Amino acid sequence: MTSIGEVISLPDGTSVRLSGHLDLLRNDGGVRPVRLPVASWDRFPPAAEIMRTVASQASGVRLSVRADAPRLTLAVRCTRVDFSDDAGQPIEGPVNDVVATIEGLPVARVRASVDQVEEVGPGGRVAVVRRHRLSSALTLDGLGEGVKDVTIWLPQGMEVDLLGLQGDGSIVPAPASGRPVWLHHGSSISHCASPVDPLSSWPVVAAQAARHEVINLGFSGQAMIDPFTADAIAATPADVISLSFGVNIVGARSMDERTFVPAVHGFLDAVRRGHPHTPIVLLSAILWPGSEDVPGPSRVDFAEDGSLSVRTCGNVDDIATGALTLATSRDHLQHVVRVRAAAGEPISYLDGRSLYGPDDAVNAPLPDGLHPDGPIYQRMGARFASMVFAPGGAFASDAPVSPAQES
Repeated sequence: MTSIGEVISLPDGTSVRLSGHLDLLRNDGGVRPVRLPVASWDRFPPAAEIMRTVASQASGVRLSVRADAPRLTLAVRCTRVDFSDDAGQPIEGPVNDVVATIEGLPVARVRASVDQVEEVGPGGRVAVVRRHRLSSALTLDGLGEGVKDVTIWLPQGMEVDLLGLQGDGSIVPAPASGRPVWLHHGSSISHCASPVDPLSSWPVVAAQAARHEVINLGFSGQAMIDPFTADAIAATPADVISLSFGVNIVGARSMDERTFVPAVHGFLDAVRRGHPHTPIVLLSAILWPGSEDVPGPSRVDFAEDGSLSVRTCGNVDDIATGALTLATSRDHLQHVVRVRAAAGEPISYLDGRSLYGPDDAVNAPLPDGLHPDGPIYQRMGARFASMVFAPGGAFASDAPVSPAQES
């Protein structure tokens, strides 16, 4: 079974177990966990600060300690990420909580500080950082007396430079959990940046229900079947892997029917160089109401009340000459799985509409037409766990799956 996390020393000398990251970036006196190896960043497009930004946001990243302190104070420098659409319209990024859990249950939380703001320009080509303060101290109180293992989940939609961790008692790294490791890669719908609670991320919900350790490589807008991501997955130990493609490819109109299937095969071939026998689930997109049969690109529409909606706006006539739609991308992913499974590969397909589908769109509409909110993400995570990790599922194990998260 794969172990997860590494013991690192924070700048103040405190040692912790850090998990959910793939690399560390030493940044102005801090340690920033990032979710792609820094050595691969020169493979990013030449004007793509957005790629560096989303890889540096702390989705699924957490630190674990064994402490006898009733409170812990985390010294950090947190960066909120603001975006501009192609028209230059600013969109303020999320500010999430920092949450402490004991035995998987939340026991303390505090809103992350906004010590810096990173302003990402139209198209994600450039970014400017504006600093407000060098650091902040975030106190997690009410942890209880005695020795316990505490996991601190970082804000999933922000960049976090770790500076130190202090408490009223001893603090040492928590031991490795010994649980199986699940690595997931997907789009913003896997990144789950917007909910306040980092535990609302659907991969985190599913992992906790299934008693797995998660590495979440959900990259907002950047699930582009990139070779450097495939190489990173190949080099990362994991017991099970899931990959979700479709929304970003269609939304950016970055591939068509001719190129999509070979690109997915190439991605999987690269992953298999490091994981020849690891079970893989290929997950298609959740329902995108109104955009299922319309090719990209996508656009953001702003209403007078400040709300926004995201939809595809391509020409349906282009489908006849090979433009890819979300509905067609599901058919193609199924084809990829059929071909590879027939050759004996441990790979399965899961239709994303089983996580969020037509009935959900009626009962719980997506707030911006594309991205779920916290409660929807929680239901998605519970459904994924029950379908994939439970007995009979592609990732089934001896560990029981908790049904408590679905509501």
